[in-house]
Amino acid sequence: MTAVPDPTPNGVARPNRSNHDARQHDDAVLVGGDVPIAVWRLDDRDDTGPAVAPGTRLASRLAQRLVFVYTRRGDAVVDFDNDPHLAHASAHTSRTYLSITDPSTVADLDMLTEPVSLVVLRWPPRHTTRTPASITDLFAACRLIMTADTCAIAAVSSAAPGEPGTTYAEHLGELLPAARAAGLTHVLRIVAVTAPGDGDGDGDEFLYYATRAEAEAARQGWPAGDNGPSYSVDLLVLTNRSRRD
Repeated sequence: MTAVPDPTPNGVARPNRSNHDARQHDDAVLVGGDVPIAVWRLDDRDDTGPAVAPGTRLASRLAQRLVFVYTRRGDAVVDFDNDPHLAHASAHTSRTYLSITDPSTVADLDMLTEPVSLVVLRWPPRHTTRTPASITDLFAACRLIMTADTCAIAAVSSAAPGEPGTTYAEHLGELLPAARAAGLTHVLRIVAVTAPGDGDGDGDEFLYYATRAEAEAARQGWPAGDNGPSYSVDLLVLTNRSRRD
């Protein structure tokens, strides 16, 4: 796969969206209307991993897809967390997995011989203090191990509008300035959602160049008739190359 993700794989043409659709939300100033949005709808099966609780199906299925899309066999995956689903998906597909819970130890990667094609971080973090300085240090550590062929992906869990907790726009207010200061460019937003499938096989669906309205609609759950809750997470895809590259 290419390092800078292609939001329109398999030759899918980019639809002629108006800028109005992309700029009408409260986080538009932070994201910018030119960052594409993709919606990944993953059913809740888990073909390769150990049994997991329904609420963690998204983490398991998403880890599998990220490894397949952003890495090649023999590459390395660096996780600024300690996600068992990502570790399993990496090992199952012959990728090297390395967990780093302290960004200050990133220098230890000098011993890693495999090319690092994917760096993943979880937000909010579980293992580091959440301060402006720590966020800057986190992205600076990511940048140190990234080449032109590496993507960094921040998996952002946020509260739904009107619900208690930090919203997506508020998270971006912390993340994007620090990412830009480290020399990283936000090239794609992926809205990943999952819910129980219909039992008829592969229920995965992928929508590229989605509008914000389409992305928000996906968060509300799968079509009427499906049973069980849905889960969602935003993925910010970052590279150290400019969008013009």
